[in-house]
Amino acid sequence: MTIYEQPLNEKIRLFLRLEFLVKRFRYHLAQANQADTLVALDILLDLYNLVARVDIKSDVIKELDRVAQSVRRDFDVQDQQDVTLDALNKHANELYHLRGALGQHLRSHIFFSSLRQRISLPGGINGVDIPLLTQWQEQEAETRVADLINWGQPFVTTADAISYMLNLLRNYCDGEEYTARDGFFQMSLGLTKVYQLLQLELPANKNIYPEISSGKQRFSLRFVEVDMLSERGKQLPEDVVFRLKLCAF
Repeated sequence: MTIYEQPLNEKIRLFLRLEFLVKRFRYHLAQANQADTLVALDILLDLYNLVARVDIKSDVIKELDRVAQSVRRDFDVQDQQDVTLDALNKHANELYHLRGALGQHLRSHIFFSSLRQRISLPGGINGVDIPLLTQWQEQEAETRVADLINWGQPFVTTADAISYMLNLLRNYCDGEEYTARDGFFQMSLGLTKVYQLLQLELPANKNIYPEISSGKQRFSLRFVEVDMLSERGKQLPEDVVFRLKLCAF
């Protein structure tokens, strides 16, 4: 199955982006060659820019506290409640021990300042314009990886807390099968729950994808035929059976 996720508020959208970037960062960090460590460095710049204008560390700590309250209220099995609360508390303590705002450790960093100045230019991150980058790339793989781990640790710590909460959220979903008539579906979100995430499942071999438009009270789905050369995807003129999950925790 192919799973499509749609955040239903801006906080979850930000959390999903940070989770996505840190997964990529870890993947390229594990390869350790020059090309991959350069990609990991580029992802660090994306992470820095993502959180530069928001106090995401404070938002995550508040969300950990809110989720902990939900766990105390909704978990009936004591052992499960204790394990989950311990994990939430561990993530909160790790965030409390991070110094300053997220990304602050790179704000006055001469290397990252040079990179940030060039990142908006196509091909701007290169050794010709930034000789220090060439010097760094020529270091031993162990040195480059150690630098990246050090620079990326606050983002990784925050993303680990976010991923733990997102996975809790993903496990608390109301799921049901629906049919989109002539490729279109619309549904009210209702008033009894404040949903945070929408998940849509389609068979992996389907040559279609959903365009999802969501608001506070309702959302709509438009199933589109895959055509990479088309300026705008064409809505599928057929009924589409899919599984929908609405997640709230």
